[in-house]
Amino acid sequence: MKKLRKLLRVLHRDLGYFIVGMTLVYSLSGIFLNHRHDFNPDYKIITENFQTSITFDTPVSEEVVKNALEGLEYDVTYKKHYMNNQGNIKVFVENGEVVINPQTGKGTMDYLQRRPVIFEMNMLHKATIGSLWKWVSDGMAVILLFVAVSGLFLLKGKRGFGRWGWWFTITGIIVPLFFALMYI
Repeated sequence: MKKLRKLLRVLHRDLGYFIVGMTLVYSLSGIFLNHRHDFNPDYKIITENFQTSITFDTPVSEEVVKNALEGLEYDVTYKKHYMNNQGNIKVFVENGEVVINPQTGKGTMDYLQRRPVIFEMNMLHKATIGSLWKWVSDGMAVILLFVAVSGLFLLKGKRGFGRWGWWFTITGIIVPLFFALMYI
């Protein structure tokens, strides 16, 4: 038993060091993703109001719309446009949309801009970047599982799992079960 405890301690320590960086990324992105209903964790929505020379009399063509977009602070790539039921010109641009009111010439652009670093961390967390990362992520989960279970057997005595730790372990199981039973 002494040799097994020593082996567990060495593996627990070394694998724990190995997963520190990934655990930080998963923890931070998990917090951002938990609050995705409070704000968009992947994109910042930029709204810009502007004035154009477009009126009801202006023949609206692709070239006219592209010229109206040239004065915007953000470089936008025109995709297409159409006149909607309210008489406004709706323009699709890369990562956003523009609505121009030909009655007033006023336009509003809503543009999505990636949140640097946070966007990438969230993509890793959701394992949406390819099958290789999915397997790396699964390996991380297996290592976390090992570190969690091996940690139960590292300490002995009155603060070990047999006397003290099992209370915390049971509590750690009850809390998510409570929320699962109450809210799902």
